[in-house]
Amino acid sequence: MDAEGRLGANPDALLRRDGFRLLSTRSAAIPVWRTVVQCRILKKRPVPTFTEFVLRAISLGVGKAEDVTRLLNLPARLVDAIIADLLFDRYLTVNAGSGEAVLQLSPTGKTLVSTLVQERVIERTVTYLIDGLSGEPVSVKRDLVLSADDLDDDPRLVLNPDSDIDVDYGPDDTARFLDVDAVRPERESTLLSVLGVESTTKQYLAATVLLFESESDAQDRYLRVCVDGRPDERIETLVREHGLLDSMRLTQRIDEDRRRVDRLLPGEVLDARAPDALIEDALEELRRLAPISAELGDENALDARRSKVRTQLAAAPVRRLSVREAAEDTEVALLAARQGVLISASRLWPTQRAEHFVGVIRQLLEAGCPITLETASRQQLSKTDAATLDHLAREFSDSGIDFSESKPAHEASFIVIDQTSMMVFPGSPFAELATLADRLGDDRPTIVRGSERVQTVIAAAHAAAPMQRGRTAELSRRSRRQD
Repeated sequence: MDAEGRLGANPDALLRRDGFRLLSTRSAAIPVWRTVVQCRILKKRPVPTFTEFVLRAISLGVGKAEDVTRLLNLPARLVDAIIADLLFDRYLTVNAGSGEAVLQLSPTGKTLVSTLVQERVIERTVTYLIDGLSGEPVSVKRDLVLSADDLDDDPRLVLNPDSDIDVDYGPDDTARFLDVDAVRPERESTLLSVLGVESTTKQYLAATVLLFESESDAQDRYLRVCVDGRPDERIETLVREHGLLDSMRLTQRIDEDRRRVDRLLPGEVLDARAPDALIEDALEELRRLAPISAELGDENALDARRSKVRTQLAAAPVRRLSVREAAEDTEVALLAARQGVLISASRLWPTQRAEHFVGVIRQLLEAGCPITLETASRQQLSKTDAATLDHLAREFSDSGIDFSESKPAHEASFIVIDQTSMMVFPGSPFAELATLADRLGDDRPTIVRGSERVQTVIAAAHAAAPMQRGRTAELSRRSRRQD
């Protein structure tokens, strides 16, 4: 599922928070409990047509079954069965005061004739979903509920509380269920009482989480939780109340992600990185200029201003990309490459995005652009990534991909485009919005422009293993000779 599927058709509002910068987006899951509850229910249904005829005949004073049969011209067996049911449900009584049995409507039978709606109190099991954070019954669209098998196929970051809720409900809890839809709601039925819980199964609510950091206070963080493309303030409040932000150790993980990138950048490259505030101000100005509809005489001035801001961003030799820039620009840059692409990846793409990225690689190869894919040794890769490499090797056995297992033992990744620019990522280099399932942190990559700076970073990345650089070193030496 792409960004539109996870964040809705218009993700702009979700990806912004005034005074904050976006650090991470993750595909997430909120625990819910599928709970089978024994209930007492008032069941309503329209009176069947033949039953209505029998009731109306008796209400007119036709007091014997055989007389009702003759009046309605119905089979005697059918009329006898209907009268038996009405007697059993106490809609009819038998008056034998005059020496013969005469059928009459009871008070509830008279009500039934006037409403033609039959009401019956029954006991049955009803399935509800219980929020795993609050313990409250919740109404959830069916297509947002995931099973454990679904998470195996499409992994997500699970927001589990420290301990599971106590799912034990009785008659005193009935009011908590009254305004909640059952998993399969029945028409014309009303919950009268909750009697007890028969069974529970842990499931999950599909969600997307976005981590923001204050631009003025790095310790001020906000976790936005989106369900079905909309923010869910109730879940956000529960996440804060359960202290899930603290349990995620966000400070350490954000710092770790930043160190992963910074350790890969030599001092002179790191010193050249533009201040985040300067870049964020330029991006904000570009965002404000985008929707402006000016008079014809001012349009040229606005275009000139937009062009100036874009030029300012493009001219920065080293800067951080925003999460959204990385998601939108990485693939564009890849598809524009012609001289060669080097991908040094600590992790590959999520399984559910394999078809998409295989398509990107195919487009590059069809355009005549050689690709080097550098990973750690097979023994160090996850089973999923090893399987992905095997699939790529079969798919592109003679198509221009050079597979290398010479990636140094650091978590950072990078993509080199045409030997003139590169993006350094703290984790996976396949930047998309809300598709990764690992921990939250700071996903923002750093872009480095200029062949000399690029070669400096590549050389530094492999300094610890100079004899195992493979195509990476060849690419570096070839660019240096061309310079």
